[in-house]
Amino acid sequence: MKLIFLGTGSIVPTAYRFSSATLIEIGDEKLLFDCGPGTIEKLRKVGVDPNTISRTFLTHYHVDHVLDLIAMVKLRAFDRSGHPSPNPSRLKVYGPVGLKTLASYLFEEIPHFRYISRNLSCYKYLELKEVTEGLVEDAGAWRVMCTPVRHYDGVAYKVEAEGRSIVYSGDTIPDEALVELARGADVLIHECSFPEEHLLGLHTSEKGLAEVAVRARPKILIATHLYPAWEGREDELARFLSKVFDGRVFVPKDFESYEV
Repeated sequence: MKLIFLGTGSIVPTAYRFSSATLIEIGDEKLLFDCGPGTIEKLRKVGVDPNTISRTFLTHYHVDHVLDLIAMVKLRAFDRSGHPSPNPSRLKVYGPVGLKTLASYLFEEIPHFRYISRNLSCYKYLELKEVTEGLVEDAGAWRVMCTPVRHYDGVAYKVEAEGRSIVYSGDTIPDEALVELARGADVLIHECSFPEEHLLGLHTSEKGLAEVAVRARPKILIATHLYPAWEGREDELARFLSKVFDGRVFVPKDFESYEV
């Protein structure tokens, strides 16, 4: 499996980070986790055609995690030359309860976006599935599980493939259900929005993340969803986590990638 970090920051852009999006490649399969603003352009920059992404997994419905979903759905109706595609490939979108209501509102009820369903017939190629806990999909070569987390009815996901496992937290405070999902995983990608002294909202600081990592004991810990308060302090964050967690620690920037 290959991890490509498209967005490792927040809604506030910095020199190296912007809104959430992570691509997991399993052979020829491309799975996208969250699609905040800028995701499509970042896919272009790493040489990935968004229309080759078969599945998108949303953790919750805040703007910095979902805004490019509208563009991805519209884009699916066109081929690479910009002409309407006679047979668009299917796009499966998974998310917590509320996904179908969100899509209905975006593509049917907002007058200015209604053409996406009426003229471009997005529901012919768009498949929606709401998830809460347990098995999300088993494709044979890979499977995805999820668990609810404490962040505005959000979920975290676990991908199992090629004998490896990757857990992606989305936004959350330190959560017992996520610890169980991530226990012994090869990779835990977990938000670390703010330093402890600036912690706001239903998010995780370096101290909370250290606690999660020590209890879940993944082989590799990756801190993401960093707000600007972490700008220039990434090495400090990595050192702190490495003192209490005996696995490998990474704090990636946008466009960095890792083989798992």
